Amino acid sequence: MTRPAYKLAHIDITDIALAARKGLMVADSHYLAWSAKKQERFRATMDEKTRQKVQCVLIDCLFGIKCSPQELTNTWDDIPSSKLNILNWANLLTQGIGEDYIFLNEFMAEGKSLLDFSTLYDYDYDNYQFQEEAKKQEFPDYEGADYFAYQHHSWVRLLIQERFYYASFMSLATYFLDEIESAGSDHINQLIPHVYVDGKNQGKAEKGGFVLDMKLDAKGLEAQLDELQSRWHIYQRDRWYALSKMFNDLPSAVFTFDQDQDDDPHRFFIFNNESTLKLIRWQHFLSDCKLLITDFSVMKEQLKEEINDAIFWLAENHRDILKNFDPKIIKLRKKKKIIISPRALDDLAKIDTDDVPFK
Repeated sequence: MTRPAYKLAHIDITDIALAARKGLMVADSHYLAWSAKKQERFRATMDEKTRQKVQCVLIDCLFGIKCSPQELTNTWDDIPSSKLNILNWANLLTQGIGEDYIFLNEFMAEGKSLLDFSTLYDYDYDNYQFQEEAKKQEFPDYEGADYFAYQHHSWVRLLIQERFYYASFMSLATYFLDEIESAGSDHINQLIPHVYVDGKNQGKAEKGGFVLDMKLDAKGLEAQLDELQSRWHIYQRDRWYALSKMFNDLPSAVFTFDQDQDDDPHRFFIFNNESTLKLIRWQHFLSDCKLLITDFSVMKEQLKEEINDAIFWLAENHRDILKNFDPKIIKLRKKKKIIISPRALDDLAKIDTDDVPFK
């Protein structure tokens, strides 16, 4: 597969490397005298106060903007999106670990860092256990679910051939489900056309923010649409587990492709099962993946069949609902009120401008 041209090839990395080096030396003047292993641990376990100090140095070196740690968030938000990749690249050099300066853009438990997990499996299984415990605490009747690789995406940054990339990690079952969900949502809109419209409380000021009140308008078929979407949600959940079980017995494989977003170089890494995750170490990520890279064309026909099966299932359930479902039956649900802060509205507005917050 031919990859698209690298979007940030025009950037001179010399200034980025110098800024990162200066930031790390400001964080600790002895940094350059340490062993590579000690430097890596320092980058991975830096406390928040020190990290903020480093980021202020990066902003100053790269853009000539001076700020204090207290001003950091607002200063960062004011940097144009066209410049943000430069800052994120330098920031990665002050945080990443291993051969590829890989950085997992996810919350870690207090006292934990990526260095506490040898393989992708170690981290993913630990995250699975955390999610299971949280579900049991929130829902006393929750019976638990079996572990399968990467039920949820992970957001990652790393260097690929010394170039900065954003990346998404997911399982093959999750990638299939994303494609199925996208095709299914489009088909649902064909079966029952619908749009979101403002509710009576949309934009109402409350508790330091604004009420988000959007209602579905399906031209009188709102109840039927709700029933179809409820069934569709169950179908997707069950299909993910079925696919995960199916892929669990396949030989280990990694699929990759680039899907750039605007000027952001973005690579997808898709792992087919648990055994694959056990073979890939965080500190040797790309070199371990290289041994397992497989052409995705071997999966395209199966994905096409899965999508066709889902579309057929939706059509069958749509017919059943129109024929047999009683829209007068109201499902009991706990009412929720969503409050949006003014800052969140500002950030959403920035999506259409040059000023985009953290990536």
